[in-house]
Amino acid sequence: SGTAVFRPSGSQPFVQFPFVGGAGPNFAQPPGTGWGGLFGFPASTIPPLGTPRPGSFSNFGPADNFPGYGSVVGSILPGLVLSTGLRTVNNTLITVPLSFTVAPSYLPDAPFINRLYGQSSFSTFTAGAKFLFTGPNNNFGAGVVGYYQWYADHATTAAGFNQLQRGASPGGNFGDFGAVGFVSGRLSRSVNLSANFGFQLNSNPKGEFGSTDAVLLDRPNELMYGVGFDFPINKYFQPIAEFKGTKYLGGTDNAFGVNPLDLILGARIYPRRWFGFGAAFRWNLNQQQDPPDTPGNANVVVNSFVVNGPNAPSAVSATFITVPNTPFTNFRSSEDPYGFILQFLAGKRNKAPAPAVNRPPTISSVTLSSNTITIPCPPGSHSRSGCSDVSSVSVSTRAMDPENDPVTYTYGVTGGRIVGSGANVTWDLGGVSPGTYTITTSVADGCTSCSKSDTETVTVKQCPDCVANCSCPTLSVSGPTNVAAAGQPMSFAATSSGDVTYNWMVSAGHITSGQGSSNITVDTTGLAGQSVTATVEISGGGMCSDCPRTQSASGEVARKIEATLVDEYGKLKDDDVKARIDGYYTQLNNDPSSHGYIIIYGTPAQIKIARAQIDKAIAFRKFDASRVTIVTGSPMGPDVHVKLYSVPAGADNPMP
Repeated sequence: SGTAVFRPSGSQPFVQFPFVGGAGPNFAQPPGTGWGGLFGFPASTIPPLGTPRPGSFSNFGPADNFPGYGSVVGSILPGLVLSTGLRTVNNTLITVPLSFTVAPSYLPDAPFINRLYGQSSFSTFTAGAKFLFTGPNNNFGAGVVGYYQWYADHATTAAGFNQLQRGASPGGNFGDFGAVGFVSGRLSRSVNLSANFGFQLNSNPKGEFGSTDAVLLDRPNELMYGVGFDFPINKYFQPIAEFKGTKYLGGTDNAFGVNPLDLILGARIYPRRWFGFGAAFRWNLNQQQDPPDTPGNANVVVNSFVVNGPNAPSAVSATFITVPNTPFTNFRSSEDPYGFILQFLAGKRNKAPAPAVNRPPTISSVTLSSNTITIPCPPGSHSRSGCSDVSSVSVSTRAMDPENDPVTYTYGVTGGRIVGSGANVTWDLGGVSPGTYTITTSVADGCTSCSKSDTETVTVKQCPDCVANCSCPTLSVSGPTNVAAAGQPMSFAATSSGDVTYNWMVSAGHITSGQGSSNITVDTTGLAGQSVTATVEISGGGMCSDCPRTQSASGEVARKIEATLVDEYGKLKDDDVKARIDGYYTQLNNDPSSHGYIIIYGTPAQIKIARAQIDKAIAFRKFDASRVTIVTGSPMGPDVHVKLYSVPAGADNPMP
């Protein structure tokens, strides 16, 4: 019915595994009394222990039910009663549980253990393989481990179950499967750090109970993790510190289940490479050591069977109260979280390699960028043919070591100096005298007697065609910054470094002074509107043949200013003349520095009339008559002819 049944202490007679058909508990009934009728069996009979109720019979599924001796949550293991008491129910004094669990309590590694003493057993075997993602000589390691674990003892026989009760193993019939990933790192010569994380799928213990196969317990799976340090002080001694934990997943309910956290401190000793001993101190960090600190009261409902006659028992409910202000009554907590580990390990190791004979490195080649060096010309001279002024040689050495040991390079020279280090250096021969010089290259791999050397030669020669250096003086010429008026002198100046001689040439005009010196003056008469270019040529001063010798500068001569014909007319009426004079003065007023110049061509009579018209027009408009000069000219035809000029400042008056 799925209801937990309380069996008072001493009410269950001993029954040999596999229990089925054995006498059940008497439930404190008087001896000789048959109580089978209380549970549906014939009256005056002893009810037997029931046959398991099979389920899936799976290697990895839930446990089966075992009526009469297993917990109602499944498994062959019963619940626990921590304390009992006497209570009166319906005028009958009965024993009732005061503190109890419905689920069983078990150790996942040895769930069926029932001994108070320890025993050893060769019962658990593991086979697997490790795959390393990195090389064995890598400072960092990562890999995975896969394994299969199986057990020699099972609950299929009384002898096998007896071994499980001694704590030989959990007794999984099919075996367990596990996978672990790990990483490790070499932090220094004597410090390694490792970590792992894994999962183990556990199979269930199964057995035969009469004609029925049943699953005794649903073992929880395991999630494993840990981190550790090891300190290989030398090849004989290795201290180890490790923190590891296990998380149990699934499985049959465990009333006092704990996911253990352990700290392990120990060391391994290797007298030889192939075997060793280990010892460690183990501290369980989360054991159930202390009861709860806060006591209290709790109400417990107990279904008690009370005999009312020959009929089936009736369930009577009664409520009982635990002893006030006491924690879990009779709960036996853990007292010692400490343990010790002794270990012996042996195996076949690969043969240690014999000490290697350190063979010397060899020099494949010593290559010089040049075997001849030409010394540059002395200061103040140079080579006519362009001798190279490179005074260094590049040295490249190729060497190999049979054991691939690091190779060091040493150089010795009979002149000059070595710049740099390693296989590629520079041999600086600057400042040495002509002659022959050698370089000796030596290579070694750390062994004082393991070295090789090579010698090469370089010849140093003097440049054969050195001549004294010549210099090119600087030369520049400056001319006038403004436009010169025609007829005004124009000046040019040359600037040069060194003791040189000047010779000038001009493109127009003539030099009036300064020839042979750095400054000249040029006459610009008759050069109106032209450009004058003065070119100087220098010589002497120790100049090279290819030095630039000439420089030029130019100056501009202003164009000649001429009078502008503003208007001209013949015989006109007075009003027309006034209009012409109005326009003429407007033009003059546009250039206040100019003046007017009027030429009248004709006979004296014509000139007199034309001048009178002009004077009248000027007077009428009240123009400034002083800005205009009137002259006469010979007749140009039968009629009078008048020309009106505007003469800018500096320009010559027009001729009649």
